[in-house]
Order: sequence, then C-alpha cells, then structure tokens
Amino acid sequence: MKKYYLLISLISTFTIFSQVGINTTNPTATLHVFGSTTPGSSGGTVNLINENFSSYTVTQNHTIDSDCTGNATQGWVTGTGNANVNCTSCTGTWLYISSDALSCGLNSTAIMNFSTAPTTTSISISFAYRYNNFGAAPDSFRAYLYNNTTSSQVGANFFNLTTDANTTYSGTATVVPGNSYSLRFEYQGNYDYGASVDNVLVTETAIASPGSYSFRLEDGTQGDGKVLTSDADGNGYWQTPAGGGSGTDSQTLSLVGSTLSISNGNSVTLPSGSGSNTYTNGLTLTGSTVRLGGTLTQGTTLNLDTNDLTFRSSTSAAFPGEMIIQGTDRKIMDTRFDDNYIHFGDDAFLDSDDGTTFNDTGSTTFTKDFVAGFSNSNSGGSAVAIGSIEYFVDGTNELFFEGSGFNPMSDETSSFGNTLGKTNRRWGAVYATNGVITTSDMNLKTNVQPLNYGLKELLKLNTITYNWKNYKLGKTTIPLEKQEKKIGFSAQQLLEILPEVVQTHSWVPVNENGDYKEVKNEHLGVNYSDIIPVTVKAIQEQQAQIEELKKEIEELKLLIKEYKK
Repeated sequence: MKKYYLLISLISTFTIFSQVGINTTNPTATLHVFGSTTPGSSGGTVNLINENFSSYTVTQNHTIDSDCTGNATQGWVTGTGNANVNCTSCTGTWLYISSDALSCGLNSTAIMNFSTAPTTTSISISFAYRYNNFGAAPDSFRAYLYNNTTSSQVGANFFNLTTDANTTYSGTATVVPGNSYSLRFEYQGNYDYGASVDNVLVTETAIASPGSYSFRLEDGTQGDGKVLTSDADGNGYWQTPAGGGSGTDSQTLSLVGSTLSISNGNSVTLPSGSGSNTYTNGLTLTGSTVRLGGTLTQGTTLNLDTNDLTFRSSTSAAFPGEMIIQGTDRKIMDTRFDDNYIHFGDDAFLDSDDGTTFNDTGSTTFTKDFVAGFSNSNSGGSAVAIGSIEYFVDGTNELFFEGSGFNPMSDETSSFGNTLGKTNRRWGAVYATNGVITTSDMNLKTNVQPLNYGLKELLKLNTITYNWKNYKLGKTTIPLEKQEKKIGFSAQQLLEILPEVVQTHSWVPVNENGDYKEVKNEHLGVNYSDIIPVTVKAIQEQQAQIEELKKEIEELKLLIKEYKK
C-alpha cells in the first residue's frame, strides 16, 4: 500500500514541476517553443539602395593635403554643389566633391552600403553623375561594386574617368546571396573642379517564398495583422488591435512640463537639461532657442520661388542695426536703414548734401536723394535718380545728365575747375556738331587790358607738320604711314613767345573737401583758341600797314601824274 502512495506522490510532483520543450531539450518554461522565423515574401523588386540625398549621412575614406580649404577639406558632402560639378539630372540635394583650391590634393571614396544583403545572384544599378576635370593626371573619378564580406572589388569598374562626363549609368552585377555589399565612388583630384552623384538606385528581383515559422495557432479567429490576446480566465484567441492597423495599436502622446503621457495610462518623465549645442551650417542652439550664427559647412542656396527675402529695421534708436558684409581688411557693404542708404567700399556716413537742392540747365529744381555710396574711405556718397534727369554726386566732383547734355553740377569760371580730362589723362578726339563754346561775357571778367602781342610775335612762330610717337588704339600700334599728318606749333617755342597759351601746371584736388594744389604737368599743353586774339591783332596791325602803303601809293600816283604834265 505504501508503494502506491509513493508512486502517486512522485507522479504528482513530476506533473506539478514538469516543463515541455519543442525543438529544445532544455526548456526554461512550462511550454518552451524554440526555432527561427522567416516571414514569407511575395517576391518582386526589392530596393537595396534608393537614395536622392535629401537626408543622408556620408560615409567615406578621405585623405587630403594641407593646401585644401573650404568644402575640399570635407571630401564628399551633400548639398547643391556648384555650377562646375552639378550633374544635369541632379535635383534637390545630391552627393558632390570639390578640390577647387590651389594646390589642393585629395583622395576620397564615398561608401554607400546596401540596406540588406541580396537574396539573389543578380542586381541592377543606376545613378546620375558628372565629372569635370580641370587638370591632368592623377585626377580621376571611378565607380565600382565592393563585397564587404570578402573585402574585395566585384568585377571591373563601372567607369574610370580622366575626362569630362555628364550623364547616367545603368547596368547589372553578379553577387553572392547573403553577402554584404556597398556601392563606392572614388575621386582623386589636385586643384580640380570635382564630381557629383544623384538618384542612386540598386535593386534585385526577389523570388516569392512561403516562409517558415516556429508557432501556429488556427482557432478560427486568426487573420492578417491580428494579435494574440486572452480573456480574464486566460483563454487565448486572436484579436484585431484596438487602434487598427497591422499588429500595432495607435497611441496618443501629450507633453505637460517634463511629463510625456501615453493614451493607455503610461507616462515617462523626460530629463531636463541646459547648455549650448552648435548645429551645422550656420545654426546654433542655446538652451531651447535656435539662433542664426556660426560657420557654413557647405555651399548653401536659398530658393525664394515667389517669396521675397526682406531685411528691415523698425527701431527708433539713434543707431539701428545694419546689414554688413565684411571683407579681409574693410567693410565691403554697409547699410544705413535710417537714411534709406547703402554704402559700398567702407564704413561711410551719408554725404551732407543729401536733401539739398540744385537746378538743371532749364532752371528746374531737384532734390538730392542719395541711395548708394561708393568709396574706400569714411566719407562720400553717390546719388542716382532716374527720370527727367540723372545725377551722380561724389564729394566735390558732381555731375548730372539731362536730355540736352552732360554737365557739372555747378558752374565754373576757373581754367581748372570741372575739367574734362587731364594733362596725363587725355582724350584721343572730341567730336562736336557746333564746335566748342567758350564763355566770354565781360560781366565775368576783371583786370581787362589791351593785348600787347601781334604781328611781331606771330612772325616769330614756326609752323610745323608732325606725327605722334607711340600712336596706339588700344593694344594696336598705328604705323607711321597709316597715321594722319598733324599741323601745329611747338609748345616749347610758344612758351618763349606766347607763354600765356601754354599750360605748364595744373590744379588737382587734394581731397573731397574742395582743397586743390598746383602740380607741374608732365607734358606741355597748348590752348590753341588763345592764339586767335594774337592772330586777330596781327591782322589788324598788318591791315594798318596795308592802309598806310595804299595811302603812300596814291600819293606816288599823284606825283607821277603831275610829273607827266
């Protein structure tokens, strides 16, 4: 009887503590199912790489020399590149590289790993690319397939370029199922334009597979996308997720302070923190605020489409913020928002003439309204107005254009004010319909004296014909036989006989405040029109002599007549 009790006790104990294993001899639970699941596949086209580089992290092997600057120091990057390397089919952003820096030598290979290992023996590869070669060897650009598993290149290069190309590639390659692969683009350049790649697509045509599974429950409630659940008594069955979908349950997230709550009642407390993180390409994050500021890390283009990009200042402060472009040793451009003015060349203040008026040759009044200034100092200004009159103002040198002519801003009576050309900045020829008009109003003259020069001085002058030395038009030297023969005087002789008609010195501006100084001319100049009064005086003297001779002739005629009687 005791044997039966012992057997029953052993059976009960074994039953209570027994564990069942399926495909395992070491179960760790009451029911332990062991195996591997391979989901079924319907086959068809599978993307191993599908990349247009809109959001892509570059992986590369990259070496450069010390002369590389700018984008060349980064090797392969994503962005909009530059006009010298952008492929015709490139859109949005793309993968590109540049060594367009003097003496910059680099060797960079972009590595694009397959998202999964191929399951077949054949893959299709296509992409757009451009290579722009500036110099000679060793500049090159090649593309090839690489087996990461065996660490070796697969077959020949797709291409290995040393001359310009801007096209697309399409082809196939043989692979080993299950191996890891990458598509690679190798660029070698020394002060070279660069290369670009876009729209990379690697696919395979997968074979349909039923799959294999470790667990199967068919109870009449099974269905695609359902999840296994139970009732309060532990009875299991298949059920469609409460949120719908395929095996997922939609959740609602809400954030209050640092607490992130989930719709089914769970929540998580997010850690708080502070500090500064620098974002790339000109953005900086301080605390929870993103600010403009920093170094651009790639070529950047703003596509405005139909939108305006406006910079303005609405402050009433005495010195509002300005938009400044800073060069190496001076400002290239600086705005003056409160004066509606922009200056190029340095940090300049608006010219004090802004807002004043002037009259054109028709006595119409205009107001100077400066909109832009150009100088390399800290003062000056240029004004431009379009309409019935166009004018330019630059310190003391002020000019305006109107329909009837091109004039200085103010009237000048001196021989050196508002000159057209200089002794060392001469015009080759001036054409006019009605000649040159010189002001000669007596109301403008003083110290008027009779002219002492006349026939005596004129008779001393040597008239000459001549040709110019080094007579050029642009870079062309005109041969002596092709030159026009000139007639005139020697300025050196005129200086001895009629010094007033020879210009030996000139007055030149010292600054834009109206100060001038006298300097000696490198070459002598002659005011030929000033010789006219001397010529007139000589004719008058000669005519007086003629009249005297005529009188004497008449008297001689009378004497001869009386003698004949």
